[in-house]
Amino acid sequence: MTSFDDRLRRGLLGAACVLSALGAAAGCVDKEKCDEAIRVTRDALSKDQPDLARQWRDRAWKICNDSTQTSPLDKEITDKEAELAKRVTDAAKQTADAAQQRLNQATSVWKTYDSLDEKDRTAAKLDQFKASAERMTQGLPPEYAKQIEEYNAQQYGRRAAAAKK
Repeated sequence: MTSFDDRLRRGLLGAACVLSALGAAAGCVDKEKCDEAIRVTRDALSKDQPDLARQWRDRAWKICNDSTQTSPLDKEITDKEAELAKRVTDAAKQTADAAQQRLNQATSVWKTYDSLDEKDRTAAKLDQFKASAERMTQGLPPEYAKQIEEYNAQQYGRRAAAAKK
C-alpha cells in the first residue's frame, strides 16, 4: 500500500503534467515575439512585400494565442495584394495608352507628309518625316516600340517608291 503522501505527490505531479500539456497545446504566449511578428508583418506590407508578410503572419499565428491581434493581418495582406495588383494593372494600361498615343502621332506624321504638294514629296523630305515618326518609339517598352517601328517601316515603304520618281 502506498502512503497518502505518495499518492498526493503523484497526484500533484500528474496535475503539473496536465497543466504543462495544456499550456503547450494552447501555445504559450511570448508577448515580445508575438508583437515582433505582428510588427514585422506590417513592416513588410508597408514595403510592398506581401509574400514576406504572409510568412511573418504565419509565424504570428503560431506564437500568439490571441486571434484578435492576428486576424486583422489577413485582411491587411489581402488588401495590400489587391492594391499592388491594381497598381500593376494601372501601370500597364497607362503604358498601353501612351503607346497608342505615340502610334496616333506617327500616323499624324505620315498624314502630314501625304498632305504635302506632290512636288514637295521628295526622298529627302520623306527621310525627315521618317526620322520624326521614328522618334515616337523612344521611351516605350520594346514590345510597343517594335509595333510602331513595323508600322513606320510599312508607311515609309509605301511612300519611298513614289518619292524616288
